[in-house]
Amino acid sequence: MKMLKLAGSNFFLGWIMASMIYLALLAILFSIVSTLSFDKWSNATRDLVTIHVPNPTKGTGSDDGVTRIDETLKILRAFPDIESVTILEKNDIERLINPLIEKDILKNILLPALIEIRLKRNEVLPDLNNALKNLSPDIFIEDHVELFSPDAKTFLGAKKLFSVIVSLTLFVAMISVIFTVHSGLAINREIIHVMHLIGAKNSFIARTFQKHVLKVLSISSVFATLLAIGTFFILESSLRVAFFGDVEIDIFKQINLWDWTIFMLVPVSYPLLGIIVVGVSVLILLRNQN
Repeated sequence: MKMLKLAGSNFFLGWIMASMIYLALLAILFSIVSTLSFDKWSNATRDLVTIHVPNPTKGTGSDDGVTRIDETLKILRAFPDIESVTILEKNDIERLINPLIEKDILKNILLPALIEIRLKRNEVLPDLNNALKNLSPDIFIEDHVELFSPDAKTFLGAKKLFSVIVSLTLFVAMISVIFTVHSGLAINREIIHVMHLIGAKNSFIARTFQKHVLKVLSISSVFATLLAIGTFFILESSLRVAFFGDVEIDIFKQINLWDWTIFMLVPVSYPLLGIIVVGVSVLILLRNQN
């Protein structure tokens, strides 16, 4: 049986399905890019600690002219679990705080010395903190993990939001399929009645609807996928700046096989789920009509 009275339903279902798949694919792409950005940031700040030394050139009270910064470095080098020690230059410190204060203020304040260290294990952090506090109570340690914990929570919230978007698009798509089936049965009621009279079973009619809807959903899925990839190509440079700053990185090369598999599951799974929903819906509606 060829459904000749579903032109309006075809357009409605195709448009809704293409829109939902497109939105779901964009949500997944943004989730992948944000995950790459978060992982890159997480690896860069892994076991990274910044030590603030106020009045670094101030003496420690001894007669040999040892300053706070000298004594701090001596303590740091005595710890075997410190992987690297880097003293930030004045220009680097000014560049870090420039977005926060006006340039004129920098001329009138004495900047602390900043020492960036990478630990082999975070368990030594309390002992290191105690040793530095014994040297000077106003020296403090800034753990990057704690400092950026609100950003980590924001990232996790964004991932949940992307998952909600994908779930909502799937829900809307399946509801649209059900409405289309209901509309198709109403429009073709006389044809279906004739098919029943000549011995056609409900399962045969359901398969007919499935074949018809599969064609519509397949075209919509391919169109939405191409549109999503095209959109990502257009926005790729903007996304690179937004998520990775000035770092030169090829986002497409960073996306691994598993991420691409998840991405391609959407245009494949939506039509397949739609076909299942069509078959079940037709059987239920026809059984209720009988």
